[in-house]
Amino acid sequence: MSNRGKKILKMEKSEPVKLWKLTQLFVISSLAATFAFTLVFFLTNWVALYFAYDFNIPGHFDLNGLVFDTEKAGDLWTFDATVTILLSKPVSALLMAVVSLAAFMFIKRKLISFFFFLFWMNVLSFNLALGGLVDDAIMGSGTYDVLMLMKMNLTAVVLSSLIISYLLYRVGMINYFVVWASFPKNYLNNWQARSVFLMIAIVLPWLLLFTFPSFDSESHYSLSNFLKNVSVLVILLPLFIVKPKDAFFSHLEILNHPQKFDWLNLGLFALGTFLLYYFMVDGVYLS
Repeated sequence: MSNRGKKILKMEKSEPVKLWKLTQLFVISSLAATFAFTLVFFLTNWVALYFAYDFNIPGHFDLNGLVFDTEKAGDLWTFDATVTILLSKPVSALLMAVVSLAAFMFIKRKLISFFFFLFWMNVLSFNLALGGLVDDAIMGSGTYDVLMLMKMNLTAVVLSSLIISYLLYRVGMINYFVVWASFPKNYLNNWQARSVFLMIAIVLPWLLLFTFPSFDSESHYSLSNFLKNVSVLVILLPLFIVKPKDAFFSHLEILNHPQKFDWLNLGLFALGTFLLYYFMVDGVYLS
């Protein structure tokens, strides 16, 4: 590399990031997170409702979540029905998480809006698929009922929770390596710059979702919703403590600043969030 090239690279690494650039990232990340959260909520509940109707169990889902019209102790809730319906939600979330994480890792050229959408899709989907299992085990509901049907003891449940927590942490490491490879080094080259960037672009948007963890205003501060959101911290933790490595995901192009299509995507995110919210206001039914 020439002396001029080294000088430019050094300037890029040392030049502080302007506040208006970070503000743009905050807006983009927040809208992407909101749309991803709404989309994951809608699709996972729809999948569970589809399997419920396949077993002739009527129900619907709305802004408060999935509701069945029959008691789970009824004749319709056979072993197969219980296992299929209660596992369909975390399994569908896991599929979305794997697909979005793969796209996040391997798509070379991404808009900033698409970058944050894929980031939040895989984080929130993994949290629902894996972190939700830990929440169910603590609260004694949902997939916990499946574990009891399979006669798993407390030791197996605790061990599974520890394994899941480790998997969530590894997912967080992968996400951080992609973030490190995708942004200019002056965003991440030292602890102070990295902390400011991560707080504004990732932690604050997550806190907005944490403030409104469900669409049901009466359950905002329930223990269950607290546990579901806190497990996201296991994914976000590596962003602050893991030492970055330049060798990982070096094929990814650097995201310098938002393009005009990013703002168009933000409009689509807002529209998609509004439409999904509108569909769920009166409840979604299958016939």
